Amino acid sequence: KHFEEMKVYLDNKKRVAAIIKIPDYKAETFGQDLKEMLQAKLTFDDAINKADLTIMMRQRLKIVKGQLFDQLESAATVLS
Repeated sequence: KHFEEMKVYLDNKKRVAAIIKIPDYKAETFGQDLKEMLQAKLTFDDAINKADLTIMMRQRLKIVKGQLFDQLESAATVLS
């Protein structure tokens, strides 16, 4: 069930200014990288700049960060 279909959202729809959607990333790559970053309590920038992470992991996290931050910027533009 998608968030927009849940009762809690439908009951409070007027109070929600924007919804940021996290894309369905491939669990074995993007998903695992994001999971490890969050479990380590790292920010995107911390993880991207962490030299002991693989270049592919850092690149995937850079892609995720870009996609999420683009949505946040779009939401901020709409709200201002």
